[in-house]
Amino acid sequence: MRIPLPAGLATALGALPPLAPLDVSKLLAGTVPHLPAAPTVVISGQSIDAGRFEPAIEFLECLRGRVEPFVMSVTGPVTVELELLAQGFDPAAAAEAAINVVTGAGFRLLDAASQLVPGAPPLLFLEEPGLVNSMHPTFPLTSANIESVVGNTVRPLSDDAMVGIHVDGRADWAVLLRTGIGVLGAPITAGLESAAAELSRFLESGGFVAWGAVAVDEPLGTSSDRQWSRLTTLWTDLARLGLDPMLLREQSIITPAAGLGNFGLSQAERILRITADLGDRVLTQVHGARLTVGA
Repeated sequence: MRIPLPAGLATALGALPPLAPLDVSKLLAGTVPHLPAAPTVVISGQSIDAGRFEPAIEFLECLRGRVEPFVMSVTGPVTVELELLAQGFDPAAAAEAAINVVTGAGFRLLDAASQLVPGAPPLLFLEEPGLVNSMHPTFPLTSANIESVVGNTVRPLSDDAMVGIHVDGRADWAVLLRTGIGVLGAPITAGLESAAAELSRFLESGGFVAWGAVAVDEPLGTSSDRQWSRLTTLWTDLARLGLDPMLLREQSIITPAAGLGNFGLSQAERILRITADLGDRVLTQVHGARLTVGA
């Protein structure tokens, strides 16, 4: 599934602040209302209890009547597979179990969404902390294994959602861009230049990038100027490598560089407001460029 999205939509990926679902809903409605995100359904092992879905479903309850896109997320299959391998599973069995449990969780979320917010198109992200540094030669899984496990999870879910993958560190981006995802989520410091050719093809085919452009491990400042400078510098570098500068902007989502699970309400609100401001700057620039060329 591909969902038409305006340039620069702001949202949050990864862990959300440890608040009640209603409070999380209010936080996101007040800061990133155009693309709110439900709490991640965390999977541990090869089974998942019903209680893990409750925060996300309570969040969806708060979205009743919505017709605009929204985000849901679930632990990704590579992260689950690595945990199963650590528990002593056979590699083939670990891969199969990971695909099954994540796909099942994804369908359960999508079913809940179809009942509670039937008019709103979902973006479903696979959260993959286990994929950090997957480009390193010592990573325990091969590129072929990663591509197979992620691809076999993405494909069945893609009929009902625009499926994305989110890694909050460096990864083997070229492999992930070949898995059939519709959105790639990554920090802007995570070396996306290393997969410039694959990223160009991904954008040309209609894919989006969720740019983790707002650092959460340094002082934010009072505006989005510093974040804007870093993001546009990266886009300039990618354009020099052959990427279309308009597609980089038009097919962009803006997020914090990492999850917000360690932040309180006031800190998270400030991060998200900077994120939303940065997204507004992207949309303004795209509109200006379109007017310049008469679009």
